[in-house]
Amino acid sequence: MELTRADTGPALEYSPFDSERFGIRVERMTVPAGGAAVGIATLIHASSADLIILRVASGETALPTELQMLGEVVIHADTLVYHGASLLDAPGKLAANVRPAELQDLSCIRDIAAQGFREYRAHYAANPLLPKDDVLAGYVEWAQSRVSTDSTGSCTWLVSEQGRPVGFATCDISNDTVEVVLNAVHPDFERRGHYSTLLGHLMGYYAGNGLQRLIISTQVWNYAVQRQWGRAGLRLMSAQDTFHIDRRLASSRSAR
Repeated sequence: MELTRADTGPALEYSPFDSERFGIRVERMTVPAGGAAVGIATLIHASSADLIILRVASGETALPTELQMLGEVVIHADTLVYHGASLLDAPGKLAANVRPAELQDLSCIRDIAAQGFREYRAHYAANPLLPKDDVLAGYVEWAQSRVSTDSTGSCTWLVSEQGRPVGFATCDISNDTVEVVLNAVHPDFERRGHYSTLLGHLMGYYAGNGLQRLIISTQVWNYAVQRQWGRAGLRLMSAQDTFHIDRRLASSRSAR
């Protein structure tokens, strides 16, 4: 993993997934609350990346402001909200129509992801230089990434209707916490209770396997799913703003 770090602060991390997908050099950084804006901005400004995807705690405006003062074009791409629940208290329920995904399920997962994320407005959608087809292909690839993994810390789950997989959730485990990394229900099967069934199964399963907490995130505008999380016992934990610093935008602006 390629890192560029200033002192002991947050690091710029090369993103091979995004770089290969979009054919440019992409780096990422997540900045904890209270990070030193001037030093971090200087590090970012010195980077040769075409695109930097930056996440900062919501309400922390000093860093994006400092970057703009250095001449960077900064796009506020989205706000990501994190919700969580204690698995010791939240009511989970195992479901007979939910099971771990297997390699033969890859085509179903591809179809669900391709349909479920076709018009989804995540941070990539805010950048006019990222082709929509490439963004969607990235979600499809991401959706499949936990199926063939040999790691016991990752898993993909499927919810089915009459034996047909109609939704999925990819999960990562770290210590006593499970994070739902990506999830979707096929649009043709929405509003039939499949999402709540899948979420309830995850909570019941991981609670039964000794984990203590479940966390999940989405864009702040995604109100419907957050209402479902509230009914399932999840509560808002934190929020992060996503910014894109795309040097190609600066070049196109100066060329006018």
